[in-house]
Amino acid sequence: TPQLDHPDYKQLQFTIDTTQFVQNNVIANLSNCSARLKLNQFIEFGSFRSGHRLQWWNLLALFEMDSLPIYEESVIILITHSILQCGPWTTYGISSSNSWCSEAHEYLLEDHFIDELIIRLDRRLDDCELNWQNELVLVTITMITMRMLTICNSIRQDKVTDLVIKCRRIGERWISLISENIKTSSPSAFDKIDQLRMKIVIIGISCIITFSTHSDRLHYLLSSTEHIVSLLKSATTIHDNVILNTNKSSISTYIRNIMRYSEHVLVRVQPTVAELLQKSSCQALNDFAAIYWAPLRSKSTMNGKWKKRRHDPSDGWYDCRYESRYISIDCIQGIFLVDGMSIGFLPENITTNELFIRVFRNHIFEVQLAESPKTYITKHLYHDNGRVQYEFYFNDETKCLRIIERHIHTNEKFQLITHVCFEKELPDTFVSKHSHWLNIKTQIVEFRPIHFKEPDFLDNRPYILSLKNGYLITTTDNNSQILINQSSKFFQALFSLYFNRLDDAPYVYMMRGNISQTDKIIYIYLSRLGIAFEYNSRTHIIKSREYFDMCIDKDQWLGTLTGLKCGLLLSPLPVNNYLLNHYPYRKLIVPFGTVQSKENTYTSHQITTIIRPTNTSFSCQYFVFILNDRLKILQSTDSPTGWLYLALLHAMTSHPLPDEYTGMTGMERAFQLLNSAGCYSDQPLDEISLNILTQIALISPKANYYSEKLNCAEKIK
Repeated sequence: TPQLDHPDYKQLQFTIDTTQFVQNNVIANLSNCSARLKLNQFIEFGSFRSGHRLQWWNLLALFEMDSLPIYEESVIILITHSILQCGPWTTYGISSSNSWCSEAHEYLLEDHFIDELIIRLDRRLDDCELNWQNELVLVTITMITMRMLTICNSIRQDKVTDLVIKCRRIGERWISLISENIKTSSPSAFDKIDQLRMKIVIIGISCIITFSTHSDRLHYLLSSTEHIVSLLKSATTIHDNVILNTNKSSISTYIRNIMRYSEHVLVRVQPTVAELLQKSSCQALNDFAAIYWAPLRSKSTMNGKWKKRRHDPSDGWYDCRYESRYISIDCIQGIFLVDGMSIGFLPENITTNELFIRVFRNHIFEVQLAESPKTYITKHLYHDNGRVQYEFYFNDETKCLRIIERHIHTNEKFQLITHVCFEKELPDTFVSKHSHWLNIKTQIVEFRPIHFKEPDFLDNRPYILSLKNGYLITTTDNNSQILINQSSKFFQALFSLYFNRLDDAPYVYMMRGNISQTDKIIYIYLSRLGIAFEYNSRTHIIKSREYFDMCIDKDQWLGTLTGLKCGLLLSPLPVNNYLLNHYPYRKLIVPFGTVQSKENTYTSHQITTIIRPTNTSFSCQYFVFILNDRLKILQSTDSPTGWLYLALLHAMTSHPLPDEYTGMTGMERAFQLLNSAGCYSDQPLDEISLNILTQIALISPKANYYSEKLNCAEKIK
């Protein structure tokens, strides 16, 4: 007799032990009812076995009234013990055709009772079909259905069999859904993954239980290659997830018991399995191997010659040689071995490799041995309903990792290339913001998102690089662009004239496009700042993308901020020059960074540069200042950060003589700005503003009233 371990139901153990009690005994024990349990549930649970002939009727009422939570383990123990226990035999001396059935289960021989129970079980299956959270509900319904199939009249066998197959299909669908959930779960959520694996084990057990009937009716459930494949799927699913579960100590006694029961079922059906395999030349084993073993999925078929290891009909081992590999299957324990190795995880020398970490981070793959020696291949398929699988090989001599991406439908293979190969060849955005996959057949490198868990990881390929001709082009159909070599004279000329004033060369790249035959457009991108320009080869105008009516001024002289080597001046397009008479304006783009000055030995003025921060959120910051030609001042578009930065620039570029544009020295303008309302805010200052104020503080003079070496201060009376 099973024991109740849950504290809420432990006081009702006597209702499990026997059916020889009355409901009043349960009511008399209401004082022992747990506060977490409702009184009516306490009574319903305790009264379930009050009279062995009433158990099936109580079960029917339970599903009709939903009086007990059948997803709780204690309730399931109550139900399974009631329906599986034989119970007392008939006390009548007259023999009948049903004398083999005990009194407790005679109602299963009544067709109308079976019909009513099928309706309620089918309704409950429909309710939980899309919810795999309550896996114990499926176990309960499956065990009830199998008990019905074992005892019911032959006229109801087909209807009950349909319900059993429905339980099996739901279980297989749930296993697939939970496996997908595990693939997308965070690898750091160990407890969650272990819980999901335990759910898969329990659901796999329920699928095994769908084969637990006597030999006379087993052919309804196990008679074809498809049925054997389903049996093997369930057995290997249980085995694999038990192995991969890192917390085996949390398995309850009831779960361990039904695991043993599932093993008993597998042993009992082995003679039937062996007979079917012999008739079909082990076709089911070939079909299952093509599904289970990852290297065969792209081939979809296998024609192996399987041999039974021993002639014992209850032995489940079958062996086969496939090319250079030895494959073994144990149909009882669910073990699938390739050269003696079962499913597992990638070794540490692969998961700690920089190439693996950059793309896969800490993702945990379930792997098998692949076709090549010392090569692992993922058990599951990934991306868009299983388009690809990954293959890993680590060379112990060279300490190099090779990662291959196999596309199942197209049979294409892509090798992951380390980004270090492109650091000195390509601009930063093509290196640091993409992963690089080489098509082994076409020798084309695809630029994809870095992390493989991105939803568009396979399809988002903004750039491709052909190793045959060396061209890096965009993949857009309407406007294909080709990357211009940074060592070319064209790039060097434009960069040295204008774009080195905004950022360093690794963060600037140019691409050639053909919009029309007359105008050849060069697209210029500053990846770190996130701004872009278009150069027209016919008009030689460099147009701004962010400010569509402005272009780069060929004369970068401002008349102020003298000596500043950073910053790009924009002027209205030539077609808009007539507007200058009505509203004269220009814009100055200045990147954010640490402003530094050094003396120019050739002139009497200092050179001011901006040191850009690296690997911080500040590296993408820039400011836009408006040159108001009416007021002869620079104005910020961002308050207060922009005004503070403008004050810093004026102070760092100050000269004893007034600026030509503003008519005042840089320091005078800086103090004017710092005292203006634009530098004040009623909100806390952000990090950039605090950084600017720190730079202003560093250049501010300090007044020391006493020498640092003076030990005492003078007292004034």
